[in-house]
Amino acid sequence: MKSVAAALGLAACQPGSGPTIDRVVPAQGTRGAMVTVHGDGFCGEGRGAGDGTCTTLPPGSVDFGLELPMARALVLSWGETAIAVTVPDAARVGATEVIVTVDGRSSNAGAFEVLP
Repeated sequence: MKSVAAALGLAACQPGSGPTIDRVVPAQGTRGAMVTVHGDGFCGEGRGAGDGTCTTLPPGSVDFGLELPMARALVLSWGETAIAVTVPDAARVGATEVIVTVDGRSSNAGAFEVLP
């Protein structure tokens, strides 16, 4: 039974099981600045239209920070490979991470620095 649970746990972490971040552009900015998160899988399973857009918007979010309190970003546009957001007013100044969550699956962390 343990080997089955371990195999299922590993399958959940395999590439393609959720969104992935390649980079955040620009890599630094002030609160309120617009940034674009680039990656893949942002539309979620079966929602990619094939032209970079989503057939329907997925239940998802973009958060700044890994530790509480995390700051939720205002989304300006959402596509399969790019999401434009504004840096939240509540984001902590300094080095932080950007996380995209789609259908309850979180991405890897994208590096970003919030400037004063």
